[in-house]
Amino acid sequence: MPEVSLRLFFSYSHKDEALRDELAKHLSILERQGVISSWHDRRILPGEEWDYQINDNLNTADIILLLISSDFLFSKYCWDVEVKRAIERHNAKEACVIPVILRSVDWSGAPFAKLQALPKNAEPVVSRNWHDRDEAFTDVARGIRAAAEKLKKERDEQQKQEAERLRLREQEEETRKLQQQQQERLRLQEQQEQADRLQRQEAERLQRQEEQEQADRLQRQREQEKADKLRLQQQFTDNDLLSDKGVDYTQLRDLLQAGQWKEADQETLAIMLKASGRKQERWLDSKSLSNFPCTDLRTIDQLWVRCSNGRFGFSVQKRIWESAGKDYEKFSDRVGWRKGTYFKYWLSYSDLTFRTNSPLGHLPTKFCRLYGDYGTYKAKVPQVSLISFFSRMQT
Repeated sequence: MPEVSLRLFFSYSHKDEALRDELAKHLSILERQGVISSWHDRRILPGEEWDYQINDNLNTADIILLLISSDFLFSKYCWDVEVKRAIERHNAKEACVIPVILRSVDWSGAPFAKLQALPKNAEPVVSRNWHDRDEAFTDVARGIRAAAEKLKKERDEQQKQEAERLRLREQEEETRKLQQQQQERLRLQEQQEQADRLQRQEAERLQRQEEQEQADRLQRQREQEKADKLRLQQQFTDNDLLSDKGVDYTQLRDLLQAGQWKEADQETLAIMLKASGRKQERWLDSKSLSNFPCTDLRTIDQLWVRCSNGRFGFSVQKRIWESAGKDYEKFSDRVGWRKGTYFKYWLSYSDLTFRTNSPLGHLPTKFCRLYGDYGTYKAKVPQVSLISFFSRMQT
C-alpha cells in the first residue's frame, strides 16, 4: 500500500506572501520525498468559493503552519477563523499546529503561545541573529521535517493498532460462530429433555392449579366475610343519628357512605350551622364552637370516623392537634392544610384533596374555614377557634 503524504496548510497574512514563498521553497524537498503536500489560498482556482476551500483544507490538514507576524495578528480572518479552528483541531489531537515566527511581534498570551514555535528559541526569521534568511528557513524546515516524521510514526502505529483490532474482531467472530454451532447442538439435545420435563410439569401444574383454585375460593370467602363485616360496621341505625337540635343526618350519612367527601364536608358545615343556630350568619364563631351540642358533635364525628375507616373526623383531628403540641401551624402541616418545604403556604379550599388517601385528619375542614363578619373566607383559621372546638370535644 503506497504511503500517503501529510497535508500541510499555510495560515498567513498576504503581506507575508514573499516570506511564505521562501519557506515553501525550503519545504520543496519534503514534497518531492512524499513527506508532505502543502496548500495555501493562492491555489484557489477562479470560480471556486474561497471560504469553502480554506475551511475544507484547514479541516483536513495534518500539519497547520501559523506564520506569525504583526500583520497575521492584525488579520481578523486569520485570528477569528484560522487560528481558532487550528487550535481546536490541535487540542482534539486531529492536527499538529506549529507557529513559525516570521517577524518580531509580541505574541505572548496568544492561543498558540503554549506551542513550541519555530525557528529555534522562537527567534524571528527576519532577525539580525541569523546570517541570512536561508539559515532561518533551514531551521524551520528541519523542525517541520521532525514534526512530520513524528506524526507519520504515530499514524503508522495507529494503523498497526487498528489492523490488530480488526484481526482480533475477526478472530472473535470466528470464535462466536463456533460457539453458536456448539450451542445449536446443545439446544437440540435440550429440546428432547425439555419435552420429557413438560410432561412432568403439566401433571404438576394441574395439581397446583387445583390447589390454587381451592386457596382462591377460601381467600374470596374470607374477603367476602370481611367485606360483610365492614358493611355491617358502617350501617347506622336511627339510634346512631341522634341530635339534640332535631337535625336530620340522613343526607350526611348517605354522602359519607358513598365516598362523596367534598359534598359531605359541605353538608357537615350546613348541619353544624343548623345545630348551632347560626344558619343566617353562615359561619361559626368561637362561642358557637365552644357550646356546640355534644350529642350532635358525637354523631357527626362517628359518621366521619366509621365511614372513613378511622382516617377522618373530629376525634382524629383532636389526636393530631394534641400530638402537635396544640401548635396550629404544625397541626395544619400534618393534616395537609399547609404545604411547602422552605416556603410554607396555606391551601385554598379548592386546592384540598377529597380522597380516601388524603392525609390523616384532612377532613372535615369547611366548618372551620369560614369565620368573621358576613362569612368572609380566609385560608388560615385562627388558632383560638380550634382551641375552643377541641375543648368542646374534650367535654
